Amino acid sequence: METISRRRFLPLPQSESAPPGLGLRTGLSAFLSRSADLVLGWQARASQRAALASLDDRMLKDVGLSRAAASEEARRPLWRP
Repeated sequence: METISRRRFLPLPQSESAPPGLGLRTGLSAFLSRSADLVLGWQARASQRAALASLDDRMLKDVGLSRAAASEEARRPLWRP
């Protein structure tokens, strides 16, 4: 069996103008921002699909969708675009 060697990870050099830990805070902030955007996108998609499911046949005809196509789209999970 092959032995896996461990690398040593050295801290990135800090510029003198940046306070210590700024990279971690920036990374965490970006992660939280992306996560919030993802959840908000899911909420918007769920709302749009619920609205689509509530349209009557006349409204569906106006937007060029059949009842079957609208029902299929409304049943899709919110995380699928």
